[in-house]
Amino acid sequence: MQTGNRLLYVSLGANTGRREESIGRAVAMMEEEIGKCTACSRLYETEPQGFASPNKFLNAAAAFSTVLSASEILKITQDIERRLGRTAKSTGGHYADRPIDIDLLMLGDEVCDEPGLRLPHPLMGERLFVLEPLCEIAPQAVVPTTGKTVRELLVALQRPAIIRAESVTEPLLAGINRLLPQLSSSAAPLTPDSLARLLRREDTYIYIVPDAHGTPQAMATLSLCASPTGTKAWIEDVVTERTMRDRGYGRALIDHLCAEARRMGAKSINLTSRPEREAANRLYRSLGFEQRDTNVYRRK
Repeated sequence: MQTGNRLLYVSLGANTGRREESIGRAVAMMEEEIGKCTACSRLYETEPQGFASPNKFLNAAAAFSTVLSASEILKITQDIERRLGRTAKSTGGHYADRPIDIDLLMLGDEVCDEPGLRLPHPLMGERLFVLEPLCEIAPQAVVPTTGKTVRELLVALQRPAIIRAESVTEPLLAGINRLLPQLSSSAAPLTPDSLARLLRREDTYIYIVPDAHGTPQAMATLSLCASPTGTKAWIEDVVTERTMRDRGYGRALIDHLCAEARRMGAKSINLTSRPEREAANRLYRSLGFEQRDTNVYRRK
């Protein structure tokens, strides 16, 4: 049954075989059988969620203009999965490696709750591997039943967390130490004691943005400096894991630290950045930071 022209958003993933080729073929087949592809994200490499596997996923999101109903689309996408080598669907929360996975996310403003077909997808707001590529192609799309945009859901999922001295674990410390060399080649690894001493300071706060597994993918330090002209906040050591850049982690982190600095009464918020860090400098300008005509003097 035709229901009028609407936008369909889907999530695609593959972690076995020729992953990129499988996703590309799936998009082409959907365009032939469902409707014109109006947008397709780049590919995002992610760790498996819900099960252990040495095979990483490639994930993407795509949008199609279609007149088909949700049930018709579901039958077509399941048939495409079979033709591309998927022999079994994940059921009962049990997941496994797969050559292709196509999930229906949204179809216009339709809300559906039927066996095997729920729209919008009930888990999309909990999955970075869904929201990151979807936000690339449809950041302002409103998710039915939530009243929130895709970007708002992503920001909520990327919410930075402050590190407390009593909450430091070995995996957390390992994740922080993995980021440090990307800040400075001379950075020495932190020990549990040295990190705990840093976290106990009353003027220093370290924030991370964890991935779905709790591993830090971005980190920054917020320091407060009291002076006769008012409390100044400094954001320092901003770093995002190389493989996770251009996914919004840095923006989410700095936005959050600015809000925290204002909450703590800071009169100004400052940061320093080397000229050669072009991408970082573009991000800072887009967040409202202005480059000042000052000299920075440093003595080691």
